[in-house]
Amino acid sequence: MRHVVVFTDASIRKEAVELLSPTCDVSILSAYPSEDAMIEACRDADAILARLGVVTRRVIEQAPRLRIVARHGVGVDAVDLDAATAHGVVVTTTGSENAAAVAEYTFALLLAVVRRVVDADAGMREGHWDRDPLVGGELDGATMGVVGYGAIGRRVARQAMGFGMRVLAHDVASPSPEPGVTMASLDDLIASADVISLHTRLNADNVHLIDARAFARMKPGACLVNTARGELVDEAALIAALSRGTLRGAALDTYEREPLAPANPLRQMRNVVLSPHVAGQTEAALRRVGIAAAQCILDELAGRTPPFVYNPEAYRNRS
Repeated sequence: MRHVVVFTDASIRKEAVELLSPTCDVSILSAYPSEDAMIEACRDADAILARLGVVTRRVIEQAPRLRIVARHGVGVDAVDLDAATAHGVVVTTTGSENAAAVAEYTFALLLAVVRRVVDADAGMREGHWDRDPLVGGELDGATMGVVGYGAIGRRVARQAMGFGMRVLAHDVASPSPEPGVTMASLDDLIASADVISLHTRLNADNVHLIDARAFARMKPGACLVNTARGELVDEAALIAALSRGTLRGAALDTYEREPLAPANPLRQMRNVVLSPHVAGQTEAALRRVGIAAAQCILDELAGRTPPFVYNPEAYRNRS
C-alpha cells in the first residue's frame, strides 16, 4: 500500500519529492496553510514534511494514520509536541544540515547593520555619494555573545574569532567550549557583549528570553542578531530599545509573528536590517535539508528509527 505524505510548502526541493515518490503519494500545500487546510489535507496522511506551517493538536487528532512529522530544519516549535507524543507521532529534525548556511548568514546580517551596507546601497541607487553618514563600526576587538552553543552557535563562534572577536557563549546544556570560547551565564554575556547573536531552540522556558530587562543590561551601542526564533525576543521591548538608541542596531531574520506585518514599526527603522526568515536558504542547504527530512519519513514508514527523533517517548504511546 502506498503511503500518503503531505508537504506544508511548495518550495521544498524536488529531490525530496523524488526520494519519496516511488513508495508515497505526495500532496503539496501552499506556504503557511491554515489549520483547516492542514486538517483537510492530512486526514489520511501517514507523514507530514513540515516547513512553513503549524502542525496543531487538531491536525494531529484528526489524522489517525499519522506516524511522523518530519521538520524541514532544526526547530520543533511549529509542532504541538505534547499532542504528537500522546498520539504516538514522532517528530524529527534534520540535525546540522543547514548549520553552515545559518552561520554564514548571521555574519551577512551583522556586517550589514554594523557597516551600514543597506544605507550605502540605497543612497547609491538614489544617485548620492554620501560617505560621512556611513561611518560604521568594526568587529575586530569586539565581544561576540553567542546564545545557544549547538551546531550553528559553534560555527558562529569560530567565525567570530576569525574576525578577531572575543567570544562568550551561553547554553543551558553547559557543553565544553572550543579553544578561544568562554562559557558565561546569560546575565554576564548580555552585560559584556558588543554583539549578541541568538542560536538557541525555542521552548516554553525561553519565550522572551531577551526582554526589557535584558535590553537595559546591554552595553551602550550593542547590536542584536536573531537568526533563531522570533519569539525569543520581546519585540515591543526591542522596538523601544531601538527607538531610545540604547541598542545600536538589530539584524533580524525571524519575528514573533510571521510573516512580519506590513505596519510593523521595525520596517521603518533605519538601524534595523530585516530579512524574511531565509538564513538557512542556500541551494545546497535546502537540498540537504529536504533530502534529510524525506529520508526520516522513509525510515519511519519502513520500521526503522530515523535520526534526530525529538520525542522518542512517542513510540511507547502507539497502540
